[in-house]
Amino acid sequence: MDQLNESEVFPDPAQAPDKELMGRFRRLARSSPWLWKSIQVEISAHDPEHQVVAFEAENQPEALTVLVRRPDAIRVEDPSGKVLFRTDSINDSKSRSFVASTRKSWLLPPHLLSPVYADDGLVSRRPEAAYVIDLMPVGMWNTFLDPVEIAGFAPGPADLPFPHPSTIHSIRQMRDPAGRQCLEAELSRGHSYSPVVPDAPLLGTGITRLRLDVATGLCVERKILTGAEAGLEHHVKIVAVDQYMIDGLFTQPTASLSDVREAPLWPIPQSGSPAHGRHGA
Repeated sequence: MDQLNESEVFPDPAQAPDKELMGRFRRLARSSPWLWKSIQVEISAHDPEHQVVAFEAENQPEALTVLVRRPDAIRVEDPSGKVLFRTDSINDSKSRSFVASTRKSWLLPPHLLSPVYADDGLVSRRPEAAYVIDLMPVGMWNTFLDPVEIAGFAPGPADLPFPHPSTIHSIRQMRDPAGRQCLEAELSRGHSYSPVVPDAPLLGTGITRLRLDVATGLCVERKILTGAEAGLEHHVKIVAVDQYMIDGLFTQPTASLSDVREAPLWPIPQSGSPAHGRHGA
C-alpha cells in the first residue's frame, strides 16, 4: 500500500484535528447497530465529472430507495416504486442444515448484545456479532449502514505508533442540506485497515472524505479526493428512521389458489319468488 509523505501524515500541530472530536468520530462509526432498528434511505452516486451514475436496472434509475429492517430484511425500489429486490424469507429457523453450518452461523444479531459505551453514549468497544447482512444486493451498502471499518471494533493499542485502521487528516461538525447533524472527516488507510466487505472498501487508496450522520451512525456521503477513483461520490439520503415496517414489505407474496373443482355455491333467488339465498330475509 502506498504511504503518505510526512507532511500529510503529521500535519502542522496548530492545524491538527481535535483529539476529542476524532475519538467521537471513531465511536460514532462503531455505534450504528445500536442506534436504529429500521431505516429508509435513498442511495445515489456521481462520477468524477459530477454526473449522476445510473444503476444497472430497468430504465437505468439514478437513485434507489432501500428499506432495511434489522437483522436481515431488505427491500429495494426504483423511483417509480417498482420492487427490484427483496428478501425471500425472514426469521428463518435454525434447521438441521443450520446446525451443521459454520461457527459464523451462530453469531447473534448485534441488537441482542451489549457493547461497551463511552461517556457520550457512543460505542467504545463492540462484541463479536453478526454485523454484515449477507443478503445485501450491493456489498458496499453494508459499509454505508455500518462504517465500523474506519475505526475498528475497539480502540487501538496505545503502544503502537499507528493504532487506528485509518488516519484522520481533518474533521469538522456540520449540518447536511436536510439539517441533520453530521461529523465529516478526511481520512486515509492505515496499516491495520481491513474492509468489512473485502471487494467493497469504504476508503479509497488516497484520501477519502466521509460524512457520518450523528443520530444513526450511517455514512451519508463518501467522496474520494485523491487516488485512482478520485472524484467518485456516493450519497445516502435518510428518509425515515425506526418507522414500523411489516413483514409483507420484505417477503414475496404467496399465491392463494382455489380448487375450482370445489367452488362454493352462491344461490340466487328467482325474481318474484321467496328469497331462499344466503342474503334472503
